[in-house]
Amino acid sequence: MLTTTQSPVGQNQSNLTVFGKSGLYLAVALSAALLTACGGGGSSTTTVDTTTPTTTTPTTTTPTTTTPTTTTPTTTTPTARTFTSMDANGGDITAGIEEVACVKDSSTGKTWEVKTNAADVTKSDFRDRDYGYFWQDGATTGVQGYAAGAADTSNATAATPCSGVGTALTRCDTGSYIKAVNTAKLCGFTTGWRLPTSDELIGLVDKTRTAAPYIYPAFINTSSDADNGGPFVRSYWSSTQPAGETNNRLAVSFSNKDDTGRAKSHTMGNMINDYLMLVHD
Repeated sequence: MLTTTQSPVGQNQSNLTVFGKSGLYLAVALSAALLTACGGGGSSTTTVDTTTPTTTTPTTTTPTTTTPTTTTPTTTTPTARTFTSMDANGGDITAGIEEVACVKDSSTGKTWEVKTNAADVTKSDFRDRDYGYFWQDGATTGVQGYAAGAADTSNATAATPCSGVGTALTRCDTGSYIKAVNTAKLCGFTTGWRLPTSDELIGLVDKTRTAAPYIYPAFINTSSDADNGGPFVRSYWSSTQPAGETNNRLAVSFSNKDDTGRAKSHTMGNMINDYLMLVHD
C-alpha cells in the first residue's frame, strides 16, 4: 500500500511503504523497470531455428563405357571334291578286277572320262592316255586329223597319233573321237559326250599335289608333258575359243599348278596333237 503524508514542517515527503514480501515486490519492480526501459510492455518472442541443415551430397555421374563388339571373320571352307568311280558300263567298280572308266564329280554332278593306260602297248584301246588329236568339230570347223593306226605303233608324236582298233574311229581329231566314245556307250551314255570348257578343265587342278600331273587323284592316267616347251607342251583340248582367234582353241596343261600358263592358245591342227578327256553333263 502506497500513502502520502505531510511533514510537520510543511514539506512534502514521499514515503514508500511496502507490504508483503519485499523480495517478491523487488523482483516485480525490477522487471517493470526493465520493460519500461526497453520501450514499454509489449510482448516480443524470439524464435531460434534449431533445425539441423541438410547436407546434400553432390551426385557423381559415371560415364557409360561401351565395350566394342569384336566380330570374328567368317571363314568359308571350300566344299570337299569327291568323285565316284564307275566301270565302262556306268556301274560300281569291283576292286582289283575292273578298271575305272569314268568318275562322277559330287560337286557338279558331271561325269568325266578317265583315260586308259595299258601296260602292254599292243593291247591299248582307243582311249589310251598317249594318243593325240587335232581339233575339229564337223566338216567345216577345225582341221581333220591324221589317220588312226595300230595300237603298238601309235602315239601323240607318231605319224599315226591315235589308234582306233576295235572301233569305228579312223581319224585322230576331236569330232571323230567324240563319235567313237558315244558309239562305245562309255559309262552307259550313248550321246552327250563333249569337249569341256577351259574353265571346267582348270577346275580339276589340284594345287596340293607335289608333282605333276596336278589334277585330283581320281583322274588316274592323266598325261603331263615336261613343262618346258611353251605353247608346244601337249595339253588337253577344250571347246573354248580365245578372243579374236577363230582358228585356235585353248588347251589346258596339268604339267604345272600356277595360275598363269596352264591354258595355252593352240592352233586347231598342223602344230601338235593334243590330248583328249571328255565330260558328260
